[in-house]
Amino acid sequence: MFFILDILSHIYYIVNMKEEIKTWQSKRIDAINRKIKSGTAKGYSAQNITESYIDEYDRICNSQASNKEEYKAQCEHEHNDYINACLE
Repeated sequence: MFFILDILSHIYYIVNMKEEIKTWQSKRIDAINRKIKSGTAKGYSAQNITESYIDEYDRICNSQASNKEEYKAQCEHEHNDYINACLE
């Protein structure tokens, strides 16, 4: 009986472990949500804070970059900021 429960607990861990692996997109969106939540706690309007992140949210969701550095470089290239953009 104990052996079966041990196996089931390992299977449960493996299944849930896949959910814990996050991409850079989900991490960045979580960070944006934390900024919105902390801003409302400080008394700022959630609507005003959210409006400032709508464009970034759209860029993150539509980005083909494989990591945050590529995403930042891609954004800098799109906004013609070639001084700070390095894809090397």
